[in-house]
Amino acid sequence: MKKEDIITEFLKYNILVTKEAIDILEKLSDDRIYDIIKKAVSENAVIINKDDLVEYKEEKKENSKGILSFFSNESRKYEENKEINLKNDNIDLNISMKKILERKEDNLKIKNEITVEIHNKKEKRIGEEIETNIKLLDDQTKKINILKKFDIQKNKADISSWVSYYKSRLNKIKKHLKEHGELKNIYALDKIPENEENIGIAGMIYDKKIKENGILYVIEDGNKVIRVFVNKNKEDIDFNLIKSIPLDSVIGFVGVYKKGMFFADQVIFPDVPMKKPKTYGNDDIYIAFTGDWQIGNKYAIDTIFDRFIKFLYGKTENEKLNELSRKIGYLSIIGDVVDGVGVYPEQEKELLLKTYEQQYQKMDEYIVSMPEDLKIAIIPGNHDIPRLAEPQPALPRSFLRQSYQLKNVYYLSNPSYVSFHDSITTLMYHGYVLDWLVSEIPILRERGGYENPGELMKFLLMLRLIAPTHGATPYMPYFDEDPLVIDDIPDIFHTGHIHRASYDTYRSVDMVNSSTFQDTTPYQKELGHKPLPGIIFLRNIKDGSVLAVNLNDLTIHNIRDKII
Repeated sequence: MKKEDIITEFLKYNILVTKEAIDILEKLSDDRIYDIIKKAVSENAVIINKDDLVEYKEEKKENSKGILSFFSNESRKYEENKEINLKNDNIDLNISMKKILERKEDNLKIKNEITVEIHNKKEKRIGEEIETNIKLLDDQTKKINILKKFDIQKNKADISSWVSYYKSRLNKIKKHLKEHGELKNIYALDKIPENEENIGIAGMIYDKKIKENGILYVIEDGNKVIRVFVNKNKEDIDFNLIKSIPLDSVIGFVGVYKKGMFFADQVIFPDVPMKKPKTYGNDDIYIAFTGDWQIGNKYAIDTIFDRFIKFLYGKTENEKLNELSRKIGYLSIIGDVVDGVGVYPEQEKELLLKTYEQQYQKMDEYIVSMPEDLKIAIIPGNHDIPRLAEPQPALPRSFLRQSYQLKNVYYLSNPSYVSFHDSITTLMYHGYVLDWLVSEIPILRERGGYENPGELMKFLLMLRLIAPTHGATPYMPYFDEDPLVIDDIPDIFHTGHIHRASYDTYRSVDMVNSSTFQDTTPYQKELGHKPLPGIIFLRNIKDGSVLAVNLNDLTIHNIRDKII
């Protein structure tokens, strides 16, 4: 493993490595390095130095009985509510692909007493007949690489980082605002002509005050700070909507500038273009959407998950479902595949699998047990082991050694853009910000809150931002880059997190909030979540049609476009 890769792997767990330690690690095998990482995580180490690696100065030919006897006391860091008990695993890292595929059938038999004769199937799956292809977009490939390399860790979260971060947001979204006819010419705030009608400006919302007769915004663009007033009686302005605009959003205004105040006649969101056509592919093939499996929690519904695995193999009691399953080429998994450890108060009382290692071992088995012709894209969520700050890096190889060897499985960052079948662009985002939207944006609560995820996702698309306000989600400033701006309009916007199955369409964008395989927990009841478990959405690449498979009763439902 190269020096840069070693640093990256340790930084995924916020562990620093001294130069002397790196010199030792470079001489070790990748497998030994991953074992050291797991041991470091288990002991909550924050720094690895050469003394911690004294027994590894030279690669041992024989297997070591232990990984590390200890880590320096000064490098240990203990956190409340996060106990990770990691043991040496017995996974043979040199296991052949053939053995992995053979284990798939064993996993299915153990899990659900399913006997799947993969090589003797009479019906072929779509992936065996059509070459399925999952492709990372060029622009997003950089972002994903940056996240995996943790470039953010090289910069301090100081004033200059935050300034460059928000400048990037401002400039990106101003570019999209200029796509609106009314804002082709946007004046800098320090160069606005006075007393001219239909002047276009844009800025970041620094403050807002709701008055009896309207709203007073304070906006900035890096050149000047000005006040913008919008009268509540203005025609063609949804006052309830514009008073819900979050701070730190970038918004456009059209109006007149008089005596140091801008009087707006129009308030313009960056938004999704009205005339962007829907995208279709050439093959009759489906993308399936799922997530929030919450492996390890006692409220996880194993019987429904078993049906999901059977469905993927076309082994249900419903022949129509079995025929449909053979047309599934892609699976989008939106995070929180495991329940995690110490994520919320008293979670440990609900855990059947008490450690991350146990939970990810079970996940690894599930992923390996799925059809090998199914292309799978997976991102993390807030219950997963990567850092909570967004963007989150991909799930770690060290916990998912079997599935990381599979060519059909793609572990990505949260968020990520993915192109399915060289045609359908999908923005995969777990959805942690949805809680904040319901809590802080009154109009979204009025429109259904947790029971109407489509309105929450539509609001993010209108703002072209995943995390509008500072503090809406945990995130770290990238220098000269805000990766949470929705720069490219996707064909599909896929979220999860709130366990509410919904499929809606806003302009040209399909919005899917995938279901879960977990029943309602006491904590979810406190938050107001109302899960709809056991539902899988399928989107046809060729004609754009959408089906909902209800695994609770093994039924299929046509979903007509619900325009919101």
